[in-house]
Formats: sequence, structure tokens, C-alpha cells
Amino acid sequence: MKSIDKECVFLYDTVRKRKNVRKKWGENMERRTQRRVVRKSRKIRKNTFVLLTMALILCLGTFAMGAQTEKATKTYYESVEIHKGDTIWDIAEEYKTEGEKTEHIVDTILDLNGLKTANVRAGESIIVPVTVGT
Repeated sequence: MKSIDKECVFLYDTVRKRKNVRKKWGENMERRTQRRVVRKSRKIRKNTFVLLTMALILCLGTFAMGAQTEKATKTYYESVEIHKGDTIWDIAEEYKTEGEKTEHIVDTILDLNGLKTANVRAGESIIVPVTVGT
């Protein structure tokens, strides 16, 4: 009978330990799950920060490169003699740069020469702005 009692006690202890193990295992799983959630959220925050930082660097780099690639221009003035049939509009069209409006050049020519109207005569000389990209 003693051997049976020992077996019962052993079985009882084994079952009892398993219950404790299950309890501990369950608690550990909750902690593990919490840790995983915390790790995931930290990873998401870190990745978001890295992504936003890279986007900011890219935007600033693009802006800086755009500022550096802007063409430097130089403006000098040339005296032009008016021939028969020439108008200020024709001369402005001839001397304007790409992307510049003819009206703007005409206004500049009128201001430079102190003219109130675009009427000019053959033989007169006018000053015309010439813009050159360097």
C-alpha cells in the first residue's frame, strides 16, 4: 500500500505543478503579448520618425539644388538705331529672352529712353536692355 500512496502523492504533486506551470505560463503569455505590443508600437514610431526625417531631408535637398541651379543673368544696355519701318515692339521682340514677355521689354525700353509713347522715327537711337545668362 505504501507504493500506491507514493504514486498518488506523486500524481497529485505532478498535477499540482502542472496547474502552477499553466498559471505561470498564462501570466508569462500576457506579459509577452504586452511586450510584443510595446515593441511593435516602438518600431512603428521609429520607422515613422525615420521616414519623416528622410522625407524632410529629400525636400530640403531638392529645394537647395533648385536654388543652386537657377541661372545667373547679366543685363547690359545696347544702343540701337531705328530704321525705316522699325517699331519698338519689333525691337523688343528681337531682344527679349526666353520666357520674358514682349510687353515687359517694351515698358523697359520706354522707361529707359524717357518715352511716353511707342512712336519712334527712323534715324533715332534708343537704349535697349540685353539680358545674357551666364
